[in-house]
Amino acid sequence: MDVVEQTGPRGRARKAADALPAELVEVGGGQALIVVAPDHVHSLPGVRMIPISDSRAFLALEPGRGLADLEVAVLDRVKGLAPGRERRAAQQLARQLGEWRRSSHLAFESRSILLVTRRTARR
Repeated sequence: MDVVEQTGPRGRARKAADALPAELVEVGGGQALIVVAPDHVHSLPGVRMIPISDSRAFLALEPGRGLADLEVAVLDRVKGLAPGRERRAAQQLARQLGEWRRSSHLAFESRSILLVTRRTARR
């Protein structure tokens, strides 16, 4: 997943610090994941951020949730944030999700993932 760090939209190089709050990252077969800068958007109900690098994570939704649920969670989060960097990032994410939802070129479907966590050995 180092590609996320090296290239942005249209393959142009960019630094992790310049990362957008969210983008669609192609994973093959014409499919993409929503990838976010987790330091810009924190703790959304029903959403888990799965780290793929130090500065990017993809979103995993609770079973039965979809894009509309994600968009509502972000909009609700915006209302609870004080003005500043995180609020601006959440607003940008909400706008982006709305644009993607209205796009006739994109279709969203929910899938399950298996998240495996290694346990540390107890003594």
